[in-house]
Amino acid sequence: MLSRRLSDKIIAAHKIACEEKKHEIASLLLEALEYDLSSIGGEHPEHRVWSDRMEGAFELHEKIFKTIKKFGE
Repeated sequence: MLSRRLSDKIIAAHKIACEEKKHEIASLLLEALEYDLSSIGGEHPEHRVWSDRMEGAFELHEKIFKTIKKFGE
């Protein structure tokens, strides 16, 4: 069952971008994930615990693109 959380949808989209080797899109999605998980992304601070799926998104990005820096840096 798919989660309703935006962060889970971003993680799923990021996985697809990595599989398709779309570095710029994957980097933007990681940035969106960070933004969504921060208090900047909404009215209330995030209270969820960092999950294995979130960690996995960053690990996958580093594995595919050899970096977790933003595209173009």
